Amino acid sequence: MTTTRRTGIKTLGIVSAVSVGMVLSSCASGSGTGAKQGSNFSKGEALVIADEAQPSSGLDPIMAQAFDAKRMVSQFYEGLLELGPDGRTVRPALATKWEKVTPTRYEFTLRNGASFHNGDLVTAQDVVFSLKRIMDPKQNSPYRALYRIKSVTAPDAHRVVIDLSGPQASLLRLLAQPWSGGIVDKKWVSSKSTDQLKTQENGTGPYALTKYQEGAFIKTAAFKKYWGGAAKVKAVTYRVMPDEATRVQALQSGAIQMTEVRLARNRDQLKKAGLNIGDTYNTGAYWLAMNTTEGPLSDIRVRRAINLGVDRDQLIKIGAQGAGEPSGVVPPGDPLGSKVGKDMPYYKHDPAEAKRLLAQTGKKNITITMAIRADSPEKLATAQLVAEQLGKIGVKVKIQQVEWSHLVDAILSGHWNADMVQLSAALNADPSQYVSLWFAKGGPATKVNDPKLWKMMDAAVDDATTDQERTQDYAKINRYVAEKAYMLIPYASTTAWEVWTRGLTFKTEVSNTRLFLKDASGK
Repeated sequence: MTTTRRTGIKTLGIVSAVSVGMVLSSCASGSGTGAKQGSNFSKGEALVIADEAQPSSGLDPIMAQAFDAKRMVSQFYEGLLELGPDGRTVRPALATKWEKVTPTRYEFTLRNGASFHNGDLVTAQDVVFSLKRIMDPKQNSPYRALYRIKSVTAPDAHRVVIDLSGPQASLLRLLAQPWSGGIVDKKWVSSKSTDQLKTQENGTGPYALTKYQEGAFIKTAAFKKYWGGAAKVKAVTYRVMPDEATRVQALQSGAIQMTEVRLARNRDQLKKAGLNIGDTYNTGAYWLAMNTTEGPLSDIRVRRAINLGVDRDQLIKIGAQGAGEPSGVVPPGDPLGSKVGKDMPYYKHDPAEAKRLLAQTGKKNITITMAIRADSPEKLATAQLVAEQLGKIGVKVKIQQVEWSHLVDAILSGHWNADMVQLSAALNADPSQYVSLWFAKGGPATKVNDPKLWKMMDAAVDDATTDQERTQDYAKINRYVAEKAYMLIPYASTTAWEVWTRGLTFKTEVSNTRLFLKDASGK
């Protein structure tokens, strides 16, 4: 965990919905022409991808909580298992088989010949070290709280035994993600400092790092000794382009061959231009977490009033450009997520009831602070619209723009310095991670004290439940969080749409982290 850095914060004024639309309308020139744009990717060509940022937490898999970090880590590291495109199916990766010996004991057999990028063979001791490292409190990994690991042992060089403190239905999913279960080289990691692990890697994944230039690019090459066979695209360069309009222009001109877009308008424009668009997965819940332990939001009446004061339909129409849907803390696009109905507590837009609740508190001139990332115009636009809506019920919102890396540090350390903090979800290794981030008992980001919620969270990972039952458990948690108004969740939408040029064959999947870039190919 990087040290939390206190940062100066810029406060913005409230703006009208008209200005929100202006912010969202920024896009590249040439839209609506219908002409084919971009380049044709050819076999043997190097692939250039533009992303809005480099990994804010670096390349250490156990720290990859943010979407940008997950995307890069997924190219370098792997878990014992991997998930299929549906986000449910568990498949072999560094382990070829596994057995549930008892409800609390699992045994894994490792793949023969799998190696790290420096040539070291993967051993059971590397796996033991990797999982113990996640569980080490000194590492401050955001994934530690998700596991119920009591011990990890290696009976021999190719077998690993995991003993749990209790049944855990989420275990295999956590072990199947490069971030929550990434296996590292014990000898190599032990020789590196925390700062070195941010810009260096030595995983077993399909691509190896060749050059890292801070704030500019990351260059990778296909790992020739990859156990699954070397990737067909032999080299990939990731260029940093924070501005979405610039990325759109670069793709249209052929300067890059793949990028991410967060605005539905840009997605539609590029589709009309003949470029390939990835599937839509509404896993990106727009979270506005609340500090319920102190300040104005410690009063449930204020929290409920805020939820009633927002117009989710308008937020979806303007903030998400119509490309969203109502959501709970576990988004509907998650494989174990569920749709949110209009009967969700305090989701109805009811300004009159909101004002009545605020009047009950006897408080006047309620002001709350909202911390958001500073480099994301669409998030600013939505925050401004939320602020405008809440202003109509008598709640003033001061928006604080915070550098992204600082905001991540603040969330993971619990030092929000705000009443509300904005974060967008990406698909997690297991739905338990969504609620654990904000509500885990003793968790650094937790600003809620609710034993009943903690019991519900525990029940949802009980090994006696099926996927269907777990889906129902998380639907109940969504409803309970809404009832207590622990969060304001305007909507869920796709975190980012992948867009790529003609001639490149590529398959997106529900995590949208380019897990299957290793299978991409050119004509």
